Amino acid sequence: MKGRMPIVEALYAHVKRKATSWHVPGHKNGTLLKDLPSFLEWDKTELSGLDDFHHPEEAIYEAKLLLRQIYDASDSHFLVNGSTVGNWGMLAAVASRGDRIYVQRNSHKSVFNALEWLGLSPILMEPEYHHTTGISGNVSRETLEEALKLYPGGTAVFLTSPTYYGETAQIKELVQLTKSHNLPLLVDEAHGAHFGEAFGISSAFELGATAVVQSAHKTLPALTMAAWIHERFTNNERRKLKHALQAFQTSSPSYLLMASLDFARNHRQQWTGQQMAEVRFSHELFHQQINQLDGLKAFTFEDWSRMILSHSNHSGKELLDALEKQGLDAEFALGDHVVCILPLRILPKLEREVWITQIKTALDTMKAKGIPDKRYIGQPIMGKIKVSSLACPLDQLECFEGVEQSFEEAVGTIALETIIPYPPGVPLILRGERVTLEHITLIEQYITASIHLQGGELLHEGKLRVIQEGIME
Repeated sequence: MKGRMPIVEALYAHVKRKATSWHVPGHKNGTLLKDLPSFLEWDKTELSGLDDFHHPEEAIYEAKLLLRQIYDASDSHFLVNGSTVGNWGMLAAVASRGDRIYVQRNSHKSVFNALEWLGLSPILMEPEYHHTTGISGNVSRETLEEALKLYPGGTAVFLTSPTYYGETAQIKELVQLTKSHNLPLLVDEAHGAHFGEAFGISSAFELGATAVVQSAHKTLPALTMAAWIHERFTNNERRKLKHALQAFQTSSPSYLLMASLDFARNHRQQWTGQQMAEVRFSHELFHQQINQLDGLKAFTFEDWSRMILSHSNHSGKELLDALEKQGLDAEFALGDHVVCILPLRILPKLEREVWITQIKTALDTMKAKGIPDKRYIGQPIMGKIKVSSLACPLDQLECFEGVEQSFEEAVGTIALETIIPYPPGVPLILRGERVTLEHITLIEQYITASIHLQGGELLHEGKLRVIQEGIME
């Protein structure tokens, strides 16, 4: 592969030395025991020639410069704790304890964890809802305008784009609005590391966002947890960001992760518009083949590499399980849909035909079971009210005594635990949020459909942990 990869090159040079390890890690260059995996030879620590992750001046610094140039960013930063730490870092860069943040309600759990532990006050903005598909989308300009009017004095706007379904927000319009209010726009673009001119969709950063975090590992050839940030912060905000990343990230970074980021950046940089057009054409041919199958539908939003499947007679969970049994592992199922992230390469005709055969077998298996199980599990977006705040501020939650109540009794109380269907990791109930009958109905449906729920100590007993006595809003 053409192009410079400074971290990869530095690792090659270091491994070539065949030096004896008198340092961490304990596998000693993969020589501690016989038959250790060969990749351990590449698992290094911050030795001479391999640079310092938190104060880069050599290979890591060069790799960062190459990454920064792609987006014309003021600076870019490698992350070895995933986009999760990037979300924490971006918020820490622009806000102080007690500050108000306008945040998309269907953001990832990492965003709400960061808001709580950083002592920030979220103003929740409901996304738009696609009634034809039942899928939740992005926050509109009108909703953000309403949030700014009802809850003035905020410090930043935090959005998620693209969504887990591949839908992108109207970033240009939102950038205009946030700039007019002198507010930084932070974007969790975890699923958009492949966005750019060649792919045909602009990154939110290219459209003017103040900072974005991207999970390179989600769509590019990088190892899990490998991510990066692009930003145009002020000097003071950048100092705060670097301080936060040093605090939130490990002091012993994996060079395998960093090398994979270096490789992924170089791989992405080689793309051309013509190559991606050919890739897209092969994907669309596959969608057409799927849409010829009885009862099955394939469609996409703006991100054409993220295919959504639905069946007219079966739930997404049923379809996901049937595909898995045929060796097709999709990303996740929720409601009526299965989300599939296809490889960002040309899909040859033979490969597509093999996949179609596997899909047909999966559909036949479902049909053979008899009565279809069409259970619609709604999206974890709860309110019809477009803008709201928590019923109890996050920094006051621990001042109240908690009690476990049955689902029925919990309606109208304030939750002390966050309940998250995973994947995709979008909270159904937030700590500090008032529990509604709609919440409880969805929880019961998730449990019935065996959807994995994170959080909730006693969900298996039909109970939620809530504030014992009500508080005045």
